[in-house]
This record gives sequence, structure tokens and C-alpha cells, in this order.
Amino acid sequence: MSNIASRRSDHVDTEKRYQAYRELVYENTMLEFPGVEVKGIEFVDCVTADNWKNLPTPFARTYRGTWEWTKEYPFYRNRPNRFEISLWSRGNLCALCYGQTSKHGTKVRMNLIESIPIRPSPLGRRALPILAFSAATFADIIGATELWVLDPDPNLEDVYMRENFGVRQTYHGRRVGQRRIL
Repeated sequence: MSNIASRRSDHVDTEKRYQAYRELVYENTMLEFPGVEVKGIEFVDCVTADNWKNLPTPFARTYRGTWEWTKEYPFYRNRPNRFEISLWSRGNLCALCYGQTSKHGTKVRMNLIESIPIRPSPLGRRALPILAFSAATFADIIGATELWVLDPDPNLEDVYMRENFGVRQTYHGRRVGQRRIL
């Protein structure tokens, strides 16, 4: 077997293993939060989230993340160790999160988090608690001891702290994050 074929085989095996972990997270989250449907992220979900910017302003918050979900989709799809989740209520996409494990699997990073800007949200104020619960469950499954929200909006620091994340601090000398010890 060539080196390239061997690496591809390892990638496929790792993807299958992490997909099984993600499925466990989805099932556990739905048990913990009845009425919320939990899935992975498909490209059409990214298109929907990118179109949230077109919602009428009187009914939606105006601030959004600086990224485009459709541009991030191929990057995360190629990461077998990714954390990905979408939250649904009554057929409506309500929130998405992309993240991944650290190199040695001791940390899980929540890199991109966004909820539907419509107020009131179909999930109420439960999007972040559900996402944090799911990420902590994923971290527990893989044996990570820390959960990080990277590059959080400074205006939301208190919101993250209510979910047991600490104050903003430097993550690996380059980025800012809020850490939760598991």
C-alpha cells in the first residue's frame, strides 16, 4: 500500500470514529433537551445561516459573526476530528457551531458559534447552553479536559461565564478565548 493510500485509509477510519462520537453527542443532547433536534451541519444549513443577514432588522439582531458559513464548510468537512452541530426547533435552523480538537485531543475548541438572529428565538435563550452541553459531552467522549470558546464577542463575555467559561485570556499566544475546565 502506498504512503498516500495509507494516509487516506487512516483519514477515513478517523472520520468514521469521530462521526460515531458526534452521533453519540447528538443523541445525548436530544435526551437532555427534549424538543430540540440535533444534527450535523450540511451545506444547505450553511446557506441558510449565511442568509440570516437578509432577515428584516426590526425582528432580528443586526450583529453577526464575521465569517461566512459556506466558506468555512469545506475546511471543517476535511477535518475528521471536528466538532459540528446544528440545533433545530419546529423545523427551523436555530444555531450552528463548528470546532475541533487540539492536536493531542486535550482541548475542544468551539471556533464558530451563531444562533438565528430572530428575536424571540425558537430556542429562547437556550442555544448557548445546549451548544456548551454538546461540546462538553464531545470533550468527555474523547477524553479532553478543557473546552474553549475562541474569539468570543467581548460583549458576550458574561453570557459565556454563565455557562462556566472563565474570563477572556490568550489561547496559544495568538487568539483570545474563554476556557472551561471539565
